[in-house]
Amino acid sequence: MIYDNVLQLIGNTPIVKLNYLPDPYGAQVFIKLEGLNPGGSMKDRTALYIISQAEAAGQLKPGGTIVESSSGNLAIGLALVARQKGYKLICVVDPKISLVNLSIIQAYGAETVMVDQADEYGNYLRARLDKVQELVKQLGAFWPNQYNNPSNPEAHRQTTALEIYEAFGNELQWAVIPAGTCGLITGCSLGLKEHIPHIKIMAVDAAGSVTFGKPPGVRHQIGIGSAIVPGNVRRELYDEITHVSDAEAFSTTRRLVKEEGLLVGGSAGAAVFAALKLARRLPGGDKVLAILPDRGDRYYNTIFSDEWLEQIGIELGKSAVKI
Repeated sequence: MIYDNVLQLIGNTPIVKLNYLPDPYGAQVFIKLEGLNPGGSMKDRTALYIISQAEAAGQLKPGGTIVESSSGNLAIGLALVARQKGYKLICVVDPKISLVNLSIIQAYGAETVMVDQADEYGNYLRARLDKVQELVKQLGAFWPNQYNNPSNPEAHRQTTALEIYEAFGNELQWAVIPAGTCGLITGCSLGLKEHIPHIKIMAVDAAGSVTFGKPPGVRHQIGIGSAIVPGNVRRELYDEITHVSDAEAFSTTRRLVKEEGLLVGGSAGAAVFAALKLARRLPGGDKVLAILPDRGDRYYNTIFSDEWLEQIGIELGKSAVKI
């Protein structure tokens, strides 16, 4: 198929069955590979939809400026879309961003502003949001506000959820979805429950995240978890909530590439870790789908680096990471 531009490549990502990691006596486990979007993550969908809605509402005019806080994937998605549509993008980032992600953002021509004031748990989100609001006021820029913008979940209700329904029909019992800004999980929950009334949703959060009422703590997972409660949270839509540690997420991420040939990121590892545990308690005929937000090539110097893991004090061989 021939496409007119790169933005037409966003969406319609493949679904693949896991063959080696799941318990052979439990439910079947499938994964949706959002890392095969052109910008490398499911945030391409979010970026395109939010910008399109802002254009339609007159909030973003030709030649305008976009300012957003992002740990990496939304920044890359916005950089891709902004470059294609002729907007200037300023991304507010922090020292926890992958150096690979930082290079990708800059390669698209976006400007980056680094904040360096962490809270007592080493999180920078509040400092990033303060800087965003300062820049928006100073420049008269458009702020996508991914944590509170209803267009974030709507992008996934209209696309991701529909693609899953078209693939499985009514033959899907569980969807296991990471929770970051909660756009992905809320949008997919709304869309899937509209089409598959019996489906259950498992929200996967990072240990140390405050999204679902747990106390804040140190965490090294990127793109999953939050230091604030996102406005996109719809707790009533999620049937179960589970928290995954850094060690559990990163261990599973490494197992996915070695045993299934899937090079994905840490939030994907967290989702699969939770999905595999869930599948063990379900009947063999059930089907579980985990959504994997991004690909793994941007984590070569972190998750796939033994030196980095040693530096942050994570040992993947501990029994706690066994599925």
